[in-house]
Amino acid sequence: MYKWLSVLSMVVAAQAAAEPVIIPAGEYKPAVLLDETVEVVVMPAFKLDAAPVTYAQYLEFVSENEKWQRDNIAAIFHDGNYLKSWPGNEELPAGFESKAVTQVSWFAARAYCDAQSGRLPTLDEWEYASNYYLQQQNLSDKEYAQMLFARNSNPTAYSKQDVDANIEHLEYMHNRVNEWVEDYQLLLTNGDNNDLLAGSCGDSARFMADFGDASYATFFRYQSRSNYRPQSTTSTLGFRCAYDMEK
Repeated sequence: MYKWLSVLSMVVAAQAAAEPVIIPAGEYKPAVLLDETVEVVVMPAFKLDAAPVTYAQYLEFVSENEKWQRDNIAAIFHDGNYLKSWPGNEELPAGFESKAVTQVSWFAARAYCDAQSGRLPTLDEWEYASNYYLQQQNLSDKEYAQMLFARNSNPTAYSKQDVDANIEHLEYMHNRVNEWVEDYQLLLTNGDNNDLLAGSCGDSARFMADFGDASYATFFRYQSRSNYRPQSTTSTLGFRCAYDMEK
């Protein structure tokens, strides 16, 4: 029975998989100034998964890489809650096939992307893609802020995601899960191991470029990231993979 469920889930994964979206080269102004001398960041082109990785896609990965299965993962790579909601090593929670996978540590997310010949996006890549997504969707700053805060207020209500295999634009950047980035640790230290964003909102808000609706919503995402460790596995944190452009 479980075997058939696994096979069915892999079929769903194949159907849901879409080609990565090309994010064109350009520049963006970070909403949070981690380096006060850099107000504009120039970005090369890269590719990014259209949507967060799903449970079905992650099942296919752990089926092919047993060391990343829930009962086999090394203790140093998670906080004890890795894939906690899964009934078995190769068995998904019922009805979760097309949802964004969560309860995956930074280590495991990196391993998944590496297996796809990709990598986790850098913080700049993800935030730049976020701006690109907002432009694609023609979302106002207020609409963006409302979407982000709604997800944080009720994360489980927004977790299903349907993806067209022929999609050519980004999906679910802000209304499914928060997402791992490769260099999230940059938020944690500064010289003497001070956590830039771990203080009160009033204290750390001094890093905001401005105080508009969009900047405050983005700041909230930065501050959420600062709470993670590489072993963190939460029910609201997922990921998608990035890829270099072919040379």
